[in-house]
Amino acid sequence: MKRRSLLLLLLTFACDANVVDAVREPMPPDAHAGAGPSGSAGSSGAPQASGGQGGEGEVPPSPLATFLFHRYSFDGDGERALDTRGSAHGQVVGTVLTGDGTLSLAGGTAAQYLNLPDYFVSGLTDATFESWLTWRGGGPWQRVFDFGSNDDDADVPRGVGISYLFLTAFAAADSTRQLPAGLRLVYSQNGVADEVVCLVTSRLPVDTLTHVAAVIDSRAQTMSIYQDGALLVECPLTRPLSAINDVNNWLGRSNYAADENLAATYDEFRAYNAALTAEQIAESFALGPNADLTRR
Repeated sequence: MKRRSLLLLLLTFACDANVVDAVREPMPPDAHAGAGPSGSAGSSGAPQASGGQGGEGEVPPSPLATFLFHRYSFDGDGERALDTRGSAHGQVVGTVLTGDGTLSLAGGTAAQYLNLPDYFVSGLTDATFESWLTWRGGGPWQRVFDFGSNDDDADVPRGVGISYLFLTAFAAADSTRQLPAGLRLVYSQNGVADEVVCLVTSRLPVDTLTHVAAVIDSRAQTMSIYQDGALLVECPLTRPLSAINDVNNWLGRSNYAADENLAATYDEFRAYNAALTAEQIAESFALGPNADLTRR
């Protein structure tokens, strides 16, 4: 009788679903650790980053990464300079990339430059153009960049400039307009007589890797030059980038055929679709060329 009662008791427990589940899948002792008051998952006890865009615990993206529009690091070899941010790939003219991550231009009368696609800047309201390059010196009017047009055909480096935005490593003094020699950023819709000039009396350093940036800020109505992360000069500019007929967009070559070509080596060139702040430009300089801009 005792054996029959014991057997019935064991059969009862064996058929109890709760007993079977408990044996098969024991609950971890900390399964609900950190659960919020309503049972939703909460803090696990580890420190978290302060809430950012897109959800709690996420770090907001760097403005440098957010506003980056085009980027040329000159990797690879051949005649194509890849835009690693967008699709505005450039054509290397008169020379080739050699695989060392730079673009080297002989300067002088050598027709070596980078040709970027048409309408590179006219679609922008605000912009920052940033270069790391080593200038080897030489005569005046060598262009770090020149975006615009001349009185010859598009993509033809002849004639006289008409509408443009350019940055030159060293502009000659102009006694007629009482402008001293030096590093110069220039905007025009109709040649020299229409130029808006922003300048400093120092030229770009020679044989030194240098960071130089030009900022166009439509809200502040200014254009500015930065060197090695620091503001050199800020000047008024009330006219838009959209007014430039930018069918000749070149690194190292001028829309004025008489100007000397740039003798320099570029490590990187970037374009942003925003007027970067002084703090953001200083951060970019500190990170250096070829930096991972997604890390803060």
